[in-house]
Amino acid sequence: MRWSVVRLIAAREVRDQLRDRRTLFLILGLPVLMYPLFVGVGILFVTALKEKKLVIGVAGAEYLPKPTADLTPLLGGAAATAQQMGAYPPLLGADGQFLPRYAADAPDSAPLGARPLDAQGDEQLQALLAARQVDAVVVVEPGTAEKLERGERPVVRVLGSDGVENSKLAVQRATGVLNRWAADVKAVRFFRAGKPPDFDHPVDVRDPQSEKTSEKKIADELRDMLVKVIPFLLVMWMLTGAIYPAIDMTAGEKERGTMETLLISPAERTEIVAGKFVATTCFAFGTALWNVLLMVFAVAVAPVLAPNLFGHGLISLPGLAACVLAAVPLAMLFAALALSLGIFARSTKEGNYYMVPLFFVVLPLAYWSMTPGIELNDFTRWVPMANALLFQQRLMSVRPDPFPWQHAPAVFGTLALCVALALWAAVAQFHREGVLFRESQGGARKWSLFGRR
Repeated sequence: MRWSVVRLIAAREVRDQLRDRRTLFLILGLPVLMYPLFVGVGILFVTALKEKKLVIGVAGAEYLPKPTADLTPLLGGAAATAQQMGAYPPLLGADGQFLPRYAADAPDSAPLGARPLDAQGDEQLQALLAARQVDAVVVVEPGTAEKLERGERPVVRVLGSDGVENSKLAVQRATGVLNRWAADVKAVRFFRAGKPPDFDHPVDVRDPQSEKTSEKKIADELRDMLVKVIPFLLVMWMLTGAIYPAIDMTAGEKERGTMETLLISPAERTEIVAGKFVATTCFAFGTALWNVLLMVFAVAVAPVLAPNLFGHGLISLPGLAACVLAAVPLAMLFAALALSLGIFARSTKEGNYYMVPLFFVVLPLAYWSMTPGIELNDFTRWVPMANALLFQQRLMSVRPDPFPWQHAPAVFGTLALCVALALWAAVAQFHREGVLFRESQGGARKWSLFGRR
């Protein structure tokens, strides 16, 4: 194989593709439009969530413990006063709203409001829910305050509308409010019995999440999501960056009538495939490189825009940059597969149809790598493409344990074998005149990737 000829063919193919505005838009323009769009949609979602107020109706509010002047400090959020006085804490304040101690808004949740209801029957309450006047209803059993004083267990129910998203959120928030209030009620009951507030917790169990702030927990969840999503996005973009150039270099050559001119040149068929393979790999890898640069910029800017939320190190920036190198074998694999499939097509339209099976193979493996609990181990390192995605996820993870470099030979060896097989298939097809010149075949039946027709 003459590498000078390969470079010449690759340079020619790259130059031709750079003149195609559609290819440039898919590789460079579309990511620039998509990422700000994703960020804008996320900001709009958070803004809409903050502006939306969940209304929880309270039926039987008169049966709850009443706020008194002696419990004024409790209204500011201090439950120790009520516990020391042996008085059960009220759930609602004098203004009819949930006490701040119980209804404190989380950073990613909608504001919560209470609305006392006169209706008592379940049918009337369900009618209010159906009319969307309230998002959820808290039903307080009659005589709740008196039952608490007698040491009994009153019942407090939460009602919601099935299938309504706002009602689901309101039910979750209402349940959390009631659980926090019930914990203070229990502490008062322990105080009256001469027991400490933590009497029912004989062992102090401390986990890593208990000492984290809500902002840190949200940042950790976002980081874990990005570690899985970013490699998946890179695979999709690389696949897009390989498919369109590969179709144009194969089926497009047939449509333009330049395939014959290329085949009668002094270049060998293997050199032609190698040149097209290098050019397609460059575009697939360039797409990954461009997307990684956009992601690095986003990760670098995010802590400046929102230091409270993104100041905990979402992902490892060196690891994200290392994904550029890890994307090389995937770009080679997609380029080889796209070329081996594209050569079957007689037109670019038919070539797009032939790429559908490639998506059917890539998507399940990509989704499988995002499954919770899946990591790079002795088994997954042998699964093509999924092992590369898991390798990239591990590169971007912020973890204290050492990187499992022992899996790297199996990961890249498996990908190299797949690339070699795909290239062998492409070279074999370029040596078959019946595949290269199917548009000039006569007869009633013609061969295609999906059989004879």
